[in-house]
Amino acid sequence: MKTILIPIDFSKESEKALSVGATIAKRISAKLVLAHMTGLNDSSLGTAPVHNATKKLYYSKLATKRFDEFLEKDFLKDVLVEPIMQHHVDFSSISLLADDISAALIVMGSSGSNGLSEVTTGSNTEKVVRRSNVPVLVVKKNKLNFSSETILFASDFKEESLDAYKRVSEIAKMLKAKINLLYINLPGKDFRSTKEMDEVLFAFFTRAQHPDPVGAIKIVNRYADFSIEEGIYNFSQLVAADIIAIPTHGRKGISHLIHGSISEDVANHSIIPVLTLRI
Repeated sequence: MKTILIPIDFSKESEKALSVGATIAKRISAKLVLAHMTGLNDSSLGTAPVHNATKKLYYSKLATKRFDEFLEKDFLKDVLVEPIMQHHVDFSSISLLADDISAALIVMGSSGSNGLSEVTTGSNTEKVVRRSNVPVLVVKKNKLNFSSETILFASDFKEESLDAYKRVSEIAKMLKAKINLLYINLPGKDFRSTKEMDEVLFAFFTRAQHPDPVGAIKIVNRYADFSIEEGIYNFSQLVAADIIAIPTHGRKGISHLIHGSISEDVANHSIIPVLTLRI
């Protein structure tokens, strides 16, 4: 049985993630493991003053009560759910837990972030995206009904994206979803002629051991835009994508501040779910 990990802080965002996770679990007969990181968002549990000596016990009991209330959802009917209490605030612990339970997917809710806070501190979801070796599906709290019929995989199709391509192919197979492959062609120094794109794609599919590299080239959508982010958004609307899948380097610290991360930008700003795959 597949396992889906969902970090929970009892917020509306994590409730949305739980709803999406339940939909996927029903589709692929998976188990949901819900992890609450005590201390991550203790303000969501209550505001009563607590002495340090009894804080851990207090929050543990209160979180257990909140878990029981949080799981009273009609959409969880017939879904196998396993709650776990994590007494850590280190976001790497989520990635470690995902590895320990052999999770096929992490589903996280996000409200998105903008401006200075986005580049200096980022969101909790971003921190998991940067650290996780397991694919992370980021969903927004909105009224869109989740579907997994069509996955849009956007890539530069360099060798470093091979593993991400294989993993998204496995996820698409698991979800019985169609994959649309997308190459964004940018103006200026990053512009590639058709011949140059074909050479990149042929090398990629050859390394991926695709049975028909030439045929695979023909199914890659080439889309011209002024930025990768805009190209992904615009093309996702054209094909009515249900999920945007994109590789991420998992940059941290000063590297992230200087170079940024397209995957995190897309995950922050897209209204449809974004699947990040670390490379």
